[in-house]
Amino acid sequence: MSVVAAKGFRAAGVWAAIKGSGKPDLTLIVSDYPASAAGVFSANRFRGTDVELDVARLRATGGRARAIVATSGYANTLTGAGGRRDALAIGRAAARMLKIPEREMLVSSTGAIGYRLPVPRVIRGLRKAVRSLAATKEAGAAAARGIMTTDTHPKLAEAKFADGGSVFTVGGIAKGVGMVAPSMATILVYLTTDARIAPPVLRRALVEACADTLNAITVDGQMSTNDTAIILANGAAARRPLSAAGVRRFTAALHEVCAALAHSLVADGEGATRLIRVTVTGARTAREAALAARSVADSALVKTMFYGRQANWGRIAQALGASGARFDPLEVRVRVGGFPAIRGGCLVKPRFELFSRLAESEVPVEIDLGAGRGRASVLTCDLTERYVRINAGYLS
Repeated sequence: MSVVAAKGFRAAGVWAAIKGSGKPDLTLIVSDYPASAAGVFSANRFRGTDVELDVARLRATGGRARAIVATSGYANTLTGAGGRRDALAIGRAAARMLKIPEREMLVSSTGAIGYRLPVPRVIRGLRKAVRSLAATKEAGAAAARGIMTTDTHPKLAEAKFADGGSVFTVGGIAKGVGMVAPSMATILVYLTTDARIAPPVLRRALVEACADTLNAITVDGQMSTNDTAIILANGAAARRPLSAAGVRRFTAALHEVCAALAHSLVADGEGATRLIRVTVTGARTAREAALAARSVADSALVKTMFYGRQANWGRIAQALGASGARFDPLEVRVRVGGFPAIRGGCLVKPRFELFSRLAESEVPVEIDLGAGRGRASVLTCDLTERYVRINAGYLS
């Protein structure tokens, strides 16, 4: 049931005629009670107008929000002062319809960069969304579809945890299968919980949960301008704050939801046919492990190698050597699909059994740099002709 699995949340996904396809392109998520809020956003210097507005509102409220409206089709980025007026107008209209303070209304957009939103159509869509708000499984799925662009299916997840005799829920939806190489959270991700959590605690938990899930994935090595991950916590399941142990269990549940969404996003990567998890150990530092893992995961040569099911391990070696991580090549050991690939500065001749392993839906790449104790993992996918076709024709 995604974002409506937690008590006190309703959602809707409707067609506002932003897209010409007739598919849902507007999502509304509402807490029935005052809620704490936290977010992490794109580190791109060309950040979207909506991102800037949400950052300012979360700062001004001290981490409070009641609702999120998200549109898909146009990103409202590189749209100047007019784009900011559009975001403000949409947020203002939504707040009035929901009868909540305007500063507690968050906004998001995704889609083609450089196009302004059709505000009159969006506002008409908002009226429809407000009438459609519900806490049903169908409403949650519609909300997930309303934020999709090139995604082939909606991404939803939920988890539960207990504290002090009460059971709480964390739910989430996400979108984004291209322009994915986050350094904060990723794409558009909306999370809810019916636990009562103070904003500073909520933000720390979100950052921690994102670190090795939503922040450790890549599809094409391209960071979006509109990356957004927002969580609302309304305390509807129990008004008392979580205990210290409860906060730890909440963070674990949030991590579970973020991990599930991250996996779904990469598995649906534009044109992807298989997942590749690159795990680096033995680096001098965790930062160097991350550099090495991302260099391999982002390499177009490595990604096309996996698409073609080729044992061309030199591509892994070149990506490692160019990563900036410090190591002795003679100490590096690489295994692909559980089979040795590089050892002692030499390529290892692939065994026949390896090629059936390369055809599986998920293939692990394990790299030991032999230089320290740093560790990192990045989830990526292969690169196919379909990715080129999708992006050669993408406008909305």
